[in-house]
Amino acid sequence: MGMGTDSRPTGAAGLARPVGIRVAAEIRARIEDGRWPVGVLLPTEAELAREFGVSRPSVREALSALHFAGYVEPRRRRGTVVLSASPVPGGARHVGAASSLAEVADLLEARLTLEPAVLWLAAADPEPAALDAAQEAVAGMALVTDTESIPADTDHRLHALIADVCRNPMLRDELKTLLARASGPVWRRTQAAAWQERAALRRRWATDHGQIVTALERGDGAAAAEFSRRHLLSAVENAVGYNEMPASLRIRLRRMQQTFRVEPDPSAC
Repeated sequence: MGMGTDSRPTGAAGLARPVGIRVAAEIRARIEDGRWPVGVLLPTEAELAREFGVSRPSVREALSALHFAGYVEPRRRRGTVVLSASPVPGGARHVGAASSLAEVADLLEARLTLEPAVLWLAAADPEPAALDAAQEAVAGMALVTDTESIPADTDHRLHALIADVCRNPMLRDELKTLLARASGPVWRRTQAAAWQERAALRRRWATDHGQIVTALERGDGAAAAEFSRRHLLSAVENAVGYNEMPASLRIRLRRMQQTFRVEPDPSAC
């Protein structure tokens, strides 16, 4: 998906912003000041393109960035609805969200066990509409991680969209339950440094997701699982560096890294 650039310079370096980001920032401003309140349907892509004087692909990029950040959500046969006036994931209010750092470690271990396996299976027969949605969300994450104009503090929504590619409802729902539990405030605090201070890591995570979705698209389950595992291990490493993580949990997380970095020997089973 190509991106144009706005002719107006921004920032000290005088660099032009991608058109999609400019449009996303303007839509976000209207959401935050109440012109497009929570629950309202946004104008169609064609209407937004005319209003902002840009192409429909640029509008689509803007909406994908805002979807990733949690401001809007596409609804089938309805259009795009305003979800929130701030980038706080709905899953943060999940009743089963992790309430302690020990539970964060539990969730990381559970996801490392389940998520790569689900994606391996999903690659064999991906759900087309879900795969399309995941591809758009990956493009949105790439835009968001390259700018300060659209704040985001989690990639939870993208993980959930990728989980939807799996056609097995029992596995998909089990994984999405784990994702919901891993979207609360305690979890987000352990990942906050990456979203607030580590631009290179945010971009690496965007690349990780792109690789996962590309592997799903080409039906390569082994690659999808491997990219998922590597991504989750980088989240473990980020949690290890969390300054409030107790020493005992750091030791556990380090052991977890070693366990999941070693590929099991099938001949030993």
